[in-house]
Amino acid sequence: MLYYLGPRGSHTERAALKFSELMGIETTPADSIYSVFEEVLEGNYGVVPTENSVEGSVNLTLDLLFENQVRILAETSLEIRHSLLGFDEKKIEKVLSHPQALAQCRKFIREHGWEAVATKSTSEAAKIVSELGDPRLAAIASKETGELYGLKVLEEDVQDYPNNKTRFILIGPEGKSLSQQLGPPVKTSLFIELENVPGSLYRALGIFAKRGINLTRIESRPSRIDLGYYVFYLDFEGLPDGDLFLELESYAKFIKPLGSYPVF
Repeated sequence: MLYYLGPRGSHTERAALKFSELMGIETTPADSIYSVFEEVLEGNYGVVPTENSVEGSVNLTLDLLFENQVRILAETSLEIRHSLLGFDEKKIEKVLSHPQALAQCRKFIREHGWEAVATKSTSEAAKIVSELGDPRLAAIASKETGELYGLKVLEEDVQDYPNNKTRFILIGPEGKSLSQQLGPPVKTSLFIELENVPGSLYRALGIFAKRGINLTRIESRPSRIDLGYYVFYLDFEGLPDGDLFLELESYAKFIKPLGSYPVF
C-alpha cells in the first residue's frame, strides 16, 4: 500500500498517484506526515513533501528521515497553484491551510487582513471548511480540491510567487528497491554529521568538488546533542563512487545514506 499525506485532494495525493501508476499499487491517505512514516516502518510505502521553491524545506520530513530507518526510492516535483475556497469572500475572517501553503500565500492573506489557521494539509483545510459550512471560514488549496469538497473557487492563483513548485519523495523501508519498476537512479541523498572544528564542512565539501560531483542541496538541522551542533542533509547528482563514503568518514562523526533514486 502507498500512503500519502491526506485527506483526499491534497497535493501529496497528486504525487502519490504518479508513483502508484508506475508501481501498480493502491494509494490511501494518512492523517499526518508522522503517520506516513509509521506506515513505512510497518513495511508499506509513503509519499511526503520535502521542499518548496518558495518556502524551502519541510523540516518535519527531514527530521523524520534522520530519525527513522527508511530509504528514498524516487522523487517528483509538481507545480503548486493555490485557490481561495469557501462560500462568500466578503464574509471571510479566517483562512485555513497547511503552514507551507499559508506561507506561500502570506502577502495575499495579509492584504485582506484575515487570520491564518494551520491545518495538517491543504485538503484537510478544505474538508473542515466544507463540513462546518461557516461563511467566515475559507481554505487555501487546489481548485480540484474545492470541487471535491463542494466549495466555491473564490479566487485562483493566490500564491505570492508564480514559480511555486514542491518536491515530493517516495519512501520505503530499509532494504526495499524499486529500480526495475521506476528506472535507474540519477540522484543520491544522505545525512552527515561532522566534527565541530574549524574547516570540517569545507573539507567535506571539497571531497565532492574534486570528484566533480554537483551538490544540488545542502541543509543543516539540529543534531539534538546540544545547541550549536548540526547534521547536514545533502543531495547530489549521480551515484557515489566506491570510496566516496570512505573518504567522507575521515571527516565525519556519522554518515546515513538515504539512497540513490530516479527523479520524475
